[in-house]
Amino acid sequence: MSEPDRPLDWANEPHMSAVDALMWRGDTDRRLRGTICMIEIYDCAPEWDRLIEAHDWGSRMAPRFRQRVIDSPFGTGTPSWAVDPDFDLHYHVRRMRLSGDGSMRELFAICEQLAMTALDPGRPPWEGTLIEGLPDGRAAYFLKAHHALTDGMGAILGLAQLHSTSREPIPGKPQPPRPEPVTVSALDVLGRQLAEEVQRLPHRVDTTWRGVRALAHPRRALSTALRYSRSVPRVAGLVSPPGSPLLAQRSLSWRFSAFEVPFDDLKAAGKAARASVNDAYLAGLIGGLRLYHEKMGRPVDAIPVAIPISVRRPEDPAGGNRIAVGRMAGPVGIEDPFERLLTIREQVRAARTEPAVDIFNTLGSLLAWLPGQVLAQFSGATTQNDLQASNVPGIPWDTYVAGAKVERMFPFGPLPGCAVMATMITHNGVACLGLNSDAASITEPELFADCLVDGFNEILALAADGDDPRAAGTMRRVI
Repeated sequence: MSEPDRPLDWANEPHMSAVDALMWRGDTDRRLRGTICMIEIYDCAPEWDRLIEAHDWGSRMAPRFRQRVIDSPFGTGTPSWAVDPDFDLHYHVRRMRLSGDGSMRELFAICEQLAMTALDPGRPPWEGTLIEGLPDGRAAYFLKAHHALTDGMGAILGLAQLHSTSREPIPGKPQPPRPEPVTVSALDVLGRQLAEEVQRLPHRVDTTWRGVRALAHPRRALSTALRYSRSVPRVAGLVSPPGSPLLAQRSLSWRFSAFEVPFDDLKAAGKAARASVNDAYLAGLIGGLRLYHEKMGRPVDAIPVAIPISVRRPEDPAGGNRIAVGRMAGPVGIEDPFERLLTIREQVRAARTEPAVDIFNTLGSLLAWLPGQVLAQFSGATTQNDLQASNVPGIPWDTYVAGAKVERMFPFGPLPGCAVMATMITHNGVACLGLNSDAASITEPELFADCLVDGFNEILALAADGDDPRAAGTMRRVI
């Protein structure tokens, strides 16, 4: 008898990593909810029955979507994942129709409301909503999930494998069976956590011993210790520039906006300064914030900026979070776009090479033992950021869902106390930029959107020939 089909090798670890756990515990504070979102725009409405079947198949291919979180009795340590015996697609997959003018503005307003609604911690932490009623028979799909499931790179790896490459059904796909529920109690989780701590003891003893042995070369040991100790405050955000007074207010209200940028032109703009496409992306964002501050009559020289740094290795399992934090002093006071891009390039390089860049992963196994209420007291590491920005490679080929073609994919990260969260993925040659802004921080959203377009166009112009500035592409605002 042949072996049954097997699910994907994606997010199949039985318990959270320490970083996943820290994100999960952040929900103790409503301001720090770790909900990540994606809005997909389809060229037509997908067939509903096929869409339900696709979710059933996808949740068998990636059983993490059938698993709920089981925590210890004290809400400390790393939680476990276990197949939900009450898993019900009828709860997780919803359907609705726009009741107004069917505009993108109406669509995004609905998605904002869905995003601000907390996920049920007693169920697998994700929800999908098909939204019909867009002009010309088009539709949208809104997916929200908890960041503890995966980082941006892991999410794209999963979506790339779960989306179809054909509008028509593909015969012969693997059909793994539905995963069987496994009974895991809170006490089981605690026992597993304690056993892991015992297993870590030899490693911690070895690390301590290597530290003692390093004292045989005191000058070298002192130099290493000083470099690391100087790096820790920078990585932790303790020596960031002060936040902008213009962006100082925080609330529980999220506001989405979306933009399209020609990816090749953004890449060429970075190349013009021997910088990366990510540097050019950051320069566009910071340029937009510079213009917004000027037009609001509140210019500043720098703002605190945080960027995720992927520490994912080829041997790491897909799914989960494999990220560190980089800190920058966003140069909003630099008017010249070329100089701004060069400054950002050097700051990003410095952030990536900080000795303590991976400190939260290093200390994560200890921090995870703190209850959520205690961890919330350290939220200043994120609430002092005016901008957090992430750039994730997207899917470079046509993708389909239940007979509908995916035209655009707009990602939206959470607002862990920052003023603006920017996320960009590339889909078929177009850089799709999603901004989640705190409504109390960005009080003039229309002006901010205009400034962002102008800030990116300043950077895109660097890709043009000197004699013909029209050769460069321009950013387009979607909403």
